[in-house]
Amino acid sequence: MDSYQKIAQLEARYCEIIRETDLRELYGNSQLSGVFLASPSNAYFESSKKVFIIGQETRDWRRAKCHIKNEYSSDINAIRESMQATLDFNQKKPKSSKFRQFYIKASNLLSKSNSDPKHSAVWTNQFCISYKGNSPVHSDAFPEIKELSKKLLKAQFEILSPDIAIFAVGSSRDKYIKEALDVTTIDVIHPRRLWHFKVGDTNCFRCNHPRWHGANRYLAEALELAKALT
Repeated sequence: MDSYQKIAQLEARYCEIIRETDLRELYGNSQLSGVFLASPSNAYFESSKKVFIIGQETRDWRRAKCHIKNEYSSDINAIRESMQATLDFNQKKPKSSKFRQFYIKASNLLSKSNSDPKHSAVWTNQFCISYKGNSPVHSDAFPEIKELSKKLLKAQFEILSPDIAIFAVGSSRDKYIKEALDVTTIDVIHPRRLWHFKVGDTNCFRCNHPRWHGANRYLAEALELAKALT
């Protein structure tokens, strides 16, 4: 299956998942962000090894511009617009964002042999909606957000079949990884700091979020371990 077919398959699955969601009920809370939809670039499909870099949630993502949020739309145009917004944002300079800086470093190290190694990894998030610009865990809508996020993340893994996935989310998020995906532990390398597991054939590493002051050591080790597998 070529890249166009894969993207079309992902778009169709996103539509199906969004249509299964009661958007009016979900967005009864106006302090929720728009829906973040990960999208692969052409460089992802060119890479000899496919990589996901997974963050926590995107702060205040497209609150005013997301048609899924503001118009309760699940049609293909709304899906494509959201996916394109992700690609466009991912091309911007990271500025002071520690996560975005880590994304570029990891993508460049692990996803070479393509036209754009710094942006070839798929950027996605554990949760697809933020609350008050932060984690949705304390939102009344969290059960619905967690379920929607789970479905989207599973679809991304199933359709895009990454070789490597790095969850830069911190140990407090481990339970949500285990709820969302079929996980097989390979090694708890550093308790609470670095965990190697597999989801199907994908080698995954969960490390601390780059924003944490002590994260660099574990992020660097995760990259070296992942590089050794590529």
